[in-house]
Amino acid sequence: MLHNGPNLFGQPLSMSNPKHFIITVGDYHDSRGRFFSLRTPFHRPLNRALHRIGANWDKQIKCWLLQYNKPNWLLLQRTVAPFGSLEVLTRKPLSTTLSKRHNETTQFYLKSYQEMLYARGYAQNTINNYLSLMAPLMASLHPTPPSAYTLAQINTYRATKLFHHANSTQRQFVGALKLLLVLNGNPINPATLVRPRATESLPKVITVEQALGMIATTQNIKHRLILTVLYSCGMRRSEVINLKLSDINHSRGIITVEQSKWGKDRLLPLPQTLVSILKEYFRFYQPKTYLIEGPKGGQYSATSIANIVARAGKRVGILQRVTPHMLRHSYATHQLERGVDVRHIQELLGHSKTDTTMIYTYVAKSTSLSIESPLDAAVKAQLGNKNLLEMGKNGGEDVSSDKNVN
Repeated sequence: MLHNGPNLFGQPLSMSNPKHFIITVGDYHDSRGRFFSLRTPFHRPLNRALHRIGANWDKQIKCWLLQYNKPNWLLLQRTVAPFGSLEVLTRKPLSTTLSKRHNETTQFYLKSYQEMLYARGYAQNTINNYLSLMAPLMASLHPTPPSAYTLAQINTYRATKLFHHANSTQRQFVGALKLLLVLNGNPINPATLVRPRATESLPKVITVEQALGMIATTQNIKHRLILTVLYSCGMRRSEVINLKLSDINHSRGIITVEQSKWGKDRLLPLPQTLVSILKEYFRFYQPKTYLIEGPKGGQYSATSIANIVARAGKRVGILQRVTPHMLRHSYATHQLERGVDVRHIQELLGHSKTDTTMIYTYVAKSTSLSIESPLDAAVKAQLGNKNLLEMGKNGGEDVSSDKNVN
């Protein structure tokens, strides 16, 4: 869990730029000593600035390490200020779900693994995902300890338990497993654990009319607000869940998306259609902290949002299951079709690289999808020539006109 307020040395974090990057800070120990472990998005100016203050990139644990002391902490704050803000990771205990499902031995290895991830400065979502991937593996291979796992055991597990999972999940599993093996001194060479090749599937989108229909046919005002925020702002489901009342600036017409993917904050324009729905929403609901809250307060359920979107898609006759991320894909695609520059769309979506945003050029109708088939062009040309010949035979009169029809 990330927290604001007093830092590691009891002093407030004061950053001059609330936008840009979030740099997560962990507390890392090894035989060399104690360090601040810094995980950042790839950004050359930021990387150079960290290097200038004495931070070194550790290839093995894949993060920046800076000697742990008060002068370096103060220097780090001043250095990071132009690029974004620091967030200190607060260690959370092993989740109740994992504790209930696994025996004491497995829990011991999971806690040790969790501590290592915190020390290296991994984001909380990444830690949760890695634990959820490694826990079933440990349970399946019990009582073999992680230090004694063999390549044959791992390959059998991947072939029988992971084959039906998405390509991205399998790739994440390999990354999590490499860390587990290194932590426990397993002799398997991490290079022998090959990730599946990344797939390049095109994003699935719906039409503008379908998106409008989903919103218009939703009677529940809270559900309609969720659909409107997802589509009108192109936000991720997690960003909608974390959106606070204080993140919406009505006077400036701006929405601040904090701590989004890759630890970046960004600003979004507040759509006028959303403003009108918000006025109606606040007549019926009085949320305390988050814009969308559950029945008992607190953050709304991710599963509930997925079900709301799926039901809305089904109501308007969309055959495939509509997901929250499909509304984000549709937002980007429709913006591109309207002629919005891809660099602006990149900034609105919070993508680190333009290449990620360029994928929408393959599904936008204003690009290659508007190119006419050569068969269609040939048929039109043949029909046009035939009509001209027939008009010539009839003295230049159009044979399709009323006066030539008996």
